[in-house]
Amino acid sequence: MADTIQSLSLVTLAQQYRGDVVRQINRRVVLLKLLRIVPGEGKNVAWAPEADGALAENYSEGADAANFGSDAQASAVLSWGLYRSPFHVSKLTMDAAATSQSPLGNRMLWARNLVNASAKLASYLNQELYTGPGTGSRIAGLDAAIGNAGNTYAGIDRSQSGNAYFRPTVIDPGVSTPITFALLRDDIRQIYEACGENPDIALCSPSVFNKVGALFDPTRRQVQTTDMVQTARGAIKLDAGYQALEIDGTMFIKDKDANNAATPSIYYINSNHLELQYLPSANMSALPQFEVEADDGYGSVPLGFDYEMLAKQGPSERAEVLSTIQLVCNRPDSCGVRRNVG
Repeated sequence: MADTIQSLSLVTLAQQYRGDVVRQINRRVVLLKLLRIVPGEGKNVAWAPEADGALAENYSEGADAANFGSDAQASAVLSWGLYRSPFHVSKLTMDAAATSQSPLGNRMLWARNLVNASAKLASYLNQELYTGPGTGSRIAGLDAAIGNAGNTYAGIDRSQSGNAYFRPTVIDPGVSTPITFALLRDDIRQIYEACGENPDIALCSPSVFNKVGALFDPTRRQVQTTDMVQTARGAIKLDAGYQALEIDGTMFIKDKDANNAATPSIYYINSNHLELQYLPSANMSALPQFEVEADDGYGSVPLGFDYEMLAKQGPSERAEVLSTIQLVCNRPDSCGVRRNVG
C-alpha cells in the first residue's frame, strides 16, 4: 500500500499572526512637537501688533515741544482652522476582532482606530503648518505667515509701505543657490537686525539638512552632543527623528513635511513668537465626547483633540477626531525663510 504523506495542503489550520499589527506609515510630527501649544478663545484668533511711531529728538535749551508721536496699534485676526479624521467600523468587524486570537493589536479594534485617527490628524496638521493658505477653514501655515513679505497675513496687507513692520525676512535668489556658512549666518543676521532677536530654530527637509551637514568638517559629529533643544515650549528631547545642527545659536532640524520640492527652503522661526492655539470644546453634545491627545507613535502632543461619536446608522459605529486650531506668528519680523536652496 502506498505511503501517502498528509501534507500541509490537506490540513485545515487557523491562520496565526505573530505579535501586534506593524504600522508601515511615517506620521512623525516634528514641528508640532517643537511649538508652544496654548488654548485659545472666542470666534477667532486675534492680537494687537504695535508698530514704531513714537518720537525721540534733540532739542535746544528752553525750546517748547512741537513734534509728537505715538506707537500705532493694528488689529490682526485669523479664522480658526477646522480639521477632522472620521472612521467607521461595522459591528461584525468589532465582534470578530474581539474574539480573534491574533494579531493582538486588533483585539481592541475601536481603540486602535481612535489612536490611528489621532495620528493621521496630527500628521495632516503638521503638513498644514507649512502649506496651509489661511483661507476658508484652513490654517495659515509658515508659507503664508513667514514665507511671503508682500501678502496679506491676519488681515494686514504687507505690501503696503505702512505695514513694513509686519513683514518677515524672505531671502530668495530666484535660482537654485548652494548654501554656505556665510549665507546662513547672513540670514540670521538679517532677522536679528529686523527684530533684535535671533531665530532659535531652522526647519528644513532631510535633503536640505544633509546639505547643511555637509558644510561641517566631515570628521565632526553632525548630531549635537546635547540631547535637548531649548524652545519656548521647554526642552525638547532629541531622538531618532530630531537630528540637529547648531549654527550661531540656531538649531537646524529636519522635518519630512518641510519638503518644498519647487523651491527647497529653510524656515527660520523664533519659538517665542510662534505658537499653536486650539479652541477647547464645550462638550455639550448628548453623544459620547471627550478629549484625546495627538500621538504620532513617537510620543503624545497635547493638542486638545476632541473625540465624538456620530449618530448610529445600522449595525456599525461612526466617530471622528476633531481639531479647531490655528498657527499664530504674532511677530513675523522675528522669522524668515530662505528659498531655492541648492
